[in-house]
Amino acid sequence: MKTHEYPHHDHDMPRLDQPRQPATDFTQQVTHTVKDAAQHATQAAKDLYQSAATRAEDTLVQSKQYVSVNPLAVVLGVFTLGLTLGCMLGLSHHHQDPTIRERFGW
Repeated sequence: MKTHEYPHHDHDMPRLDQPRQPATDFTQQVTHTVKDAAQHATQAAKDLYQSAATRAEDTLVQSKQYVSVNPLAVVLGVFTLGLTLGCMLGLSHHHQDPTIRERFGW
């Protein structure tokens, strides 16, 4: 065995005293990997946006159809909701006036 060789050295594996690949090749590989990942993320975001936009449009169309078929039910529902919220807000801001004893501390 020669003194400058590693014992049991696999010739397919690079030696530690030799660079595995130039830094520019490594940088290019990393850059390519990052660009590829960014493209995949961008496409996934576009697909998600398109899906959400389609669902929102479908929901709007269905809502318009429901309102045109059931206008009285919608008006009564909105009136009931408004009345309920109005009562809840009115009661939450209502505070009892102090009595004369409470005002003057008698």
